[in-house]
Amino acid sequence: MKKKKVNIVINIFVILVVLSIVLYFSLKDDYENIINSIFNMDIRFFILAVILFCFYRILVGVSNYNLVRANGERISIFKAIQISFIILFFNGVTPFAGGGQPMQIYYLHNEKIGVTKATNITLQNFIVYQISLILVGIFALLDNYFFGLFPNNSLIKRLVILGFVINLLVLVVTYILSFGKKTNRFICNRGISLLARLKFIKNPKDVRNKLNTYLNKFHSNAVLLKKKKGIVILNIFVNILGIVILYIVPYAVFKGLNVNDVNVLESVVSTAYVMTIGSFVPIPGGTGGIEYGFIFFYGHLVKGSILNAAMLVWRFITYYLGIIFGALALACYRKKERK
Repeated sequence: MKKKKVNIVINIFVILVVLSIVLYFSLKDDYENIINSIFNMDIRFFILAVILFCFYRILVGVSNYNLVRANGERISIFKAIQISFIILFFNGVTPFAGGGQPMQIYYLHNEKIGVTKATNITLQNFIVYQISLILVGIFALLDNYFFGLFPNNSLIKRLVILGFVINLLVLVVTYILSFGKKTNRFICNRGISLLARLKFIKNPKDVRNKLNTYLNKFHSNAVLLKKKKGIVILNIFVNILGIVILYIVPYAVFKGLNVNDVNVLESVVSTAYVMTIGSFVPIPGGTGGIEYGFIFFYGHLVKGSILNAAMLVWRFITYYLGIIFGALALACYRKKERK
């Protein structure tokens, strides 16, 4: 646990360093106009943007709640939403948002859900979210293909397509981990045999039996997702709605800055591209890549210092404020007591 805290501190330090660099390059050319635009922003649209972002996380919590109940476990809707914000914190302070899923398992286990089921629920939630993300991504790709929202830039085009393919591969791998019983058993047994030959495992037979027992329980729970097709469809809808709401946040920000050159559809498509580019950056929160993607894609719709102002406000709401909300949710969390 101590090592985990040290890693979080290091990651936060990296975020602050990169943030300083981003702020420098964002503000250096037109500091006064950018700051004036931010401070003169219509507070009503700023609040609307924050509400939209929070509603997105609430829907993520609702999705998690639905899957917990579908797996025959109990959790309050409030706790499911609270855990959603806690996950947001750990996603924000770890590279590639890799800390969210392990912590989701941990906090579901704190709610008296077994580790095996908590792992299943987390993977199921991730699969459903990835499906939703890919569906929104397909919509964005088709919209740009038919209506040419962005000019044909070969490098950016390749990065976007690569990001889409990577998301698809992540979905396939996660699906195999959840439902590929024979594949998982083969990989685990081979891994145990290798570790035994290297003298890392003394009793490979006992380890293999325990692992096979765990895999049987794991896959029995995973099959439940296939049986609960109604819950899956509902959660895909909930997640798509949440993602679209998140992608509308820039529209509210631009409206608050008195910019009318971006409509809702352009906001959804542009943000989908921005998030795809940002997924390549190994720094926590995709810091640097996300900002560049925002300036690049929205730069085809908005010009001047107002674009940098919008990027800074949007990034504050969807990332830094998200980390703050997640930290508050973490501080307020109370472990479920045994009856």
